[in-house]
Amino acid sequence: MVKEAVGRAFLNVEFTPLADSLHMETETRLLPGITVTDARVAPHRLETCRDPSRESDDFVLLWSPSPARGFAEQFGQVVHADGSTALMSCADRAFCETHETFHHVTVKLQRSVLLPLLPNAEAALMKLVPADNEALRLLTSYLASHRQLMNTEAARTPLFAQTVANHITDLVALAVGTNTDATELASERGLRAARLDAVKRWILARLGSPELNLESAAKAFGLSPRSIQILFTVEGTTFTGFVLRERLALAHRRLSMPLLAQRTVSEIAFSCGFGDLGYFNRSFRKMYGETPSDVRHRSVFARRH
Repeated sequence: MVKEAVGRAFLNVEFTPLADSLHMETETRLLPGITVTDARVAPHRLETCRDPSRESDDFVLLWSPSPARGFAEQFGQVVHADGSTALMSCADRAFCETHETFHHVTVKLQRSVLLPLLPNAEAALMKLVPADNEALRLLTSYLASHRQLMNTEAARTPLFAQTVANHITDLVALAVGTNTDATELASERGLRAARLDAVKRWILARLGSPELNLESAAKAFGLSPRSIQILFTVEGTTFTGFVLRERLALAHRRLSMPLLAQRTVSEIAFSCGFGDLGYFNRSFRKMYGETPSDVRHRSVFARRH
């Protein structure tokens, strides 16, 4: 069934398992002009079929987020599954092989989507993009972030889907190399969005740290503090404003949790990164229109009744 239905009928490839048992987990996201697939597949060999009636002039970027014993080959050039990648052609014969469960991500782009940013796309085919390429790292992070948003209400709107597709296209073009004119557009649109997304994720993982500040974020991303600040300014806020909002939201959630009813308001405030209890109380009331104690009392009352 996998060889016939998934391999030949759906993917137009010859799929050969290389292990006694076969398992395959795939998640595919369809965006305007782009198909993103995140998959884990048991050891296998894969070769594109020769079927002129189904040939595609699309492009695909394939890489493994974690190293694996495998490779992809096209035009006599090989890319190993070590986190690096290369732009591949869907219209030409390609060969892939892996000898262990292979976690890989593919971004398939229609020619009409990529060519405005990469007019000479054929010249970029099978040119190695190392795993430490900034655009590739940001693309990986951006895809992971938006994977979590796919079931939200906003993700179901055409505008959201088109925006995400634009950002992905920009990052792919920047990773494999754009022409001079397109670089500015891609940087302003996709690269900025992915950087902001990565910085936000970094902040959210450190909300409780008293050492969270603009300088530490700039150092973590190899950017100047001003560059980090500009990312937030374009969105209509500041680095400090975003941190404050998220810390207050975290505190509100914790104050509303019955399981944390034994912890004092000050303990929760400090655990969310606030060093000044008075500042915390003033900021909390300004944002939510009630005091932290009000939220705590309501939570305790609801639990008892």
